[in-house]
Amino acid sequence: ISYKNIPAELAWEMNLPLPDNYEFVFLSGGVSGHAAMMKFLEDCCIGLYTRQTYRGGDVIGIYHDQYLILQKKHYNILVYMNYGNIQLKDKEKLISLFDLKRRILFLVRDPISRLKSRVNHIAPNKFAKYDFCLDSDVRKVVDVKRYYSIEGISDFPEINILENYINSDFLCYSSLIKNFNSNIFYIDMEEIKPEKAFDTMCALADKFGFSRPIDEKKFSHIVFDDTIGYFPMRLHINNIVVVVNTEFRAKQTQQSKEYINIISDFFDKPLKYDNLGIFIKPQDYEQLKQNNELLQATKNYLTNFIKALEERIEIEKSKLFKENDVLNYLKENKKLRVKLKKLLDKELVHLKQYRPDIVVSWKYYQEFEKMCKELDGN
Repeated sequence: ISYKNIPAELAWEMNLPLPDNYEFVFLSGGVSGHAAMMKFLEDCCIGLYTRQTYRGGDVIGIYHDQYLILQKKHYNILVYMNYGNIQLKDKEKLISLFDLKRRILFLVRDPISRLKSRVNHIAPNKFAKYDFCLDSDVRKVVDVKRYYSIEGISDFPEINILENYINSDFLCYSSLIKNFNSNIFYIDMEEIKPEKAFDTMCALADKFGFSRPIDEKKFSHIVFDDTIGYFPMRLHINNIVVVVNTEFRAKQTQQSKEYINIISDFFDKPLKYDNLGIFIKPQDYEQLKQNNELLQATKNYLTNFIKALEERIEIEKSKLFKENDVLNYLKENKKLRVKLKKLLDKELVHLKQYRPDIVVSWKYYQEFEKMCKELDGN
């Protein structure tokens, strides 16, 4: 088949398999470390699709994007993230257009930890102002985080939203791989945390035949850290724009190519969040330095901004639920607890059979199992 002459939309209607130009399939559920894993795979010179989150439930868009990427000559992989936002019929059609005989790399995580992270997940805030100026109130500028709730959007995460995620759309393990052959390699999210990520990627490179990572520093940071949801923010000073962002996200958006990081010019001591950067175009920085009064006002404002940001991050961290909160909620809600137990008994069959060590290592899942045995006798 000559894919170059067939538009992706037509290929979808024709049920054409995705171009056969990928080495393996990377699967993951939501809040399982998939963003970090995709960054690490990119850092090993792998061609892959990273924008599924922006597509939402648009399955044709997901097919379209991967269809184009896989026509490029490269060490490519096929990616599918199961966020639980795609209709079952569409999901099954998309997966049927994969080569089901390819090797699978499946990133998994303790389901209780996943539920905790989903409850804490930030939501869009249509009132957030990511563009501001020197007379903007820094406390209001940094107050941007909002959370999902049963009613919609809230200032605080709500534990009762758990009821929306205890289903096979979100907590799918066995049902996601049911159509693939048995050539499935599981990896637990704990293996890609900063202290282990580099060694893990070296081992995966040897197993799957892609380039070994070189720069260990690239694997030593948490991708979704406490600063998630705040950046980029833009300070407007007349016709000059100063961007506050993390170094990682600046590289993601290619911002680091056009801008310079001047944070060391503004702060003598390391910041609490050392991955933060203050970015500006070189010509704009030269212009700003011509006006000493304006330069000083900018420094003062950003000092207050960073202080307010650090305080706000601590406030938001204090709102978050922990795994034990999830377990306690399930302890008090028998119907939900029994539903989750039944679901996980079904979904974890394959993982328990082939990687029982991973399931045994899941502290909070094991506590959940113990709870169910004590309370329900199973």
